[in-house]
Amino acid sequence: MKSDVRWEEAQRSEVEFWDGMVRLEHGVLTVLAANCEKAQLLKRQLTQIPRKALEVGTGPFGIGIIGFLRDIPFRIATDPLPPSPINSDDLLYRYVAETRGAMEYVVACGEEIPARGESLDLVICCNVIDHASRPQAILQEVHRILRPGGLFFFDVHTFSALGLLKWHSWTKVKHREEMLVIAHPYRMFEAGIRRKMESQGFAVKKLTGHTYVSALIGQARISCFLGVKHAR
Repeated sequence: MKSDVRWEEAQRSEVEFWDGMVRLEHGVLTVLAANCEKAQLLKRQLTQIPRKALEVGTGPFGIGIIGFLRDIPFRIATDPLPPSPINSDDLLYRYVAETRGAMEYVVACGEEIPARGESLDLVICCNVIDHASRPQAILQEVHRILRPGGLFFFDVHTFSALGLLKWHSWTKVKHREEMLVIAHPYRMFEAGIRRKMESQGFAVKKLTGHTYVSALIGQARISCFLGVKHAR
């Protein structure tokens, strides 16, 4: 477990990142486009529309991936940071405000999600747990709040074995004062993430990620999984 001080440093860097991002039109568009693309990937996996869904760590835009799943009747966006103020009548920012307004936004950490056990059909958690204080606790909370048979759409940047060696022996030392390091208390290995999901009680299908070779010596990739909570 990383110290609370390390996580607080990461959160301060997140605030700086989002405060800057919200002022840049191309930054807003980049975030929206990436989340929309992930939403399309998720939609292709659904055999029916979930009734209740929650996303862990949308960022203070409050849209995340769940904002593009408009067919779901009840949607909750959560993040440790309060929602970014939208003080512009520009068409793009009106779109952000209206999309966020169609959901419930809750300020909360993924380690303590304010939802009843087995109350949700779908939970989304993308690009979050390597920024978190207790990644395993987030997986436990997701499992707790999902109904049996519920879906967990999850992704995170994962390193190859060689990449992890470089990160811990060089990058963390050379760039320790930069956001690249400060905002990432953890770095992940794809096979390890899959094992953690399975041990938590999910049947796991990999959607995107590493090949056998890239897992050994390749560049970092986004590993994306669809988990199904085991029925009792």
